[in-house]
Amino acid sequence: MLATTRNRRSRTIASRKSRPAPVDFNQPPPRKVICPIIDAHTHVGSPAEAAKLVESARLYDIERILGITSLNNSIALDAEFPGCFDYALSLDYRHKDEPQKFQRDNVRLIETAARRDFKVVKFWYKPTFNADQQMKLDDARLTAVFDRMGELGLTGLTHIADPDCWFDTAYGDVERFGTKADQYAQLENMLERHPNTNMIGAHMAGHPEDLEHLSQLLETYPNLYLDNSATKWVSREVSLNPEGAREFFIRYADRILFGTDLVVRGGWPVEMYSSRYWIHRVMWESSTVCDLPIDDPDNPGKPTLVGIDLPEDALRKLYYQNAVRLLGIILDT
Repeated sequence: MLATTRNRRSRTIASRKSRPAPVDFNQPPPRKVICPIIDAHTHVGSPAEAAKLVESARLYDIERILGITSLNNSIALDAEFPGCFDYALSLDYRHKDEPQKFQRDNVRLIETAARRDFKVVKFWYKPTFNADQQMKLDDARLTAVFDRMGELGLTGLTHIADPDCWFDTAYGDVERFGTKADQYAQLENMLERHPNTNMIGAHMAGHPEDLEHLSQLLETYPNLYLDNSATKWVSREVSLNPEGAREFFIRYADRILFGTDLVVRGGWPVEMYSSRYWIHRVMWESSTVCDLPIDDPDNPGKPTLVGIDLPEDALRKLYYQNAVRLLGIILDT
């Protein structure tokens, strides 16, 4: 079994925990494998806002950043940081209640994005979006969009669910939001109806707590991929089940892309971005066990970070080879 019980995992970690030590996030841990890294999931705005993300990324050997942004921002970012970014675009939902116009406008939008060499279309279909917009990933209004994406070779990226614990708090209204299990029908319907359109499930398809479920999805739908973004959430669950997570990442090494989900914010210091890259470096490339060096409000007590020390071939696929193959990202080296 890939997943074990939370209590058993917690006891295992507690017995291995090391003493905390101060962390300088601007001193990257040593690399296990020397290869390019593509951060395939960030949110970026203007060049001024993105500057510290770029500084941190360069410090951590990130060769390319895939940023979710607008067409206009992409032009400005390329001028300021040539060769640094690839891009993802969100749809325009202003006319969602006019199906023909919604489809026509968004097909044109993704065609324009494809001409500008965008790689990805982002779908933020979490429970609040579904409830507020009365729209899900398998909505008929998206059929023409997904069909055209497949023809253009554009990949989708979808946020489909949130941490298990949120369904006891933020999403406690089951009538409005459904259960966590309910979130996945829209994803499975989309994958089945559009086999020629690839989709990346952000944040391990929203279910790093249940590796068996993720295995079932990956085995059933060859057009589904995952990313390992959402640093606190993914590190929490990997650290609770390090043996199962290592087995999972090796078994599905061809289907997982590296990402952080970093969101640029004006005024944040470079250490804010570097802290996430530091955690990922430790988690994937080492067997270190230490206190998690950032706050995690969803994790009671003292959160622990456990490295799973992936083999070099799995790291190369995770860090860049899968993004190059799936998204068509071209590296300079």
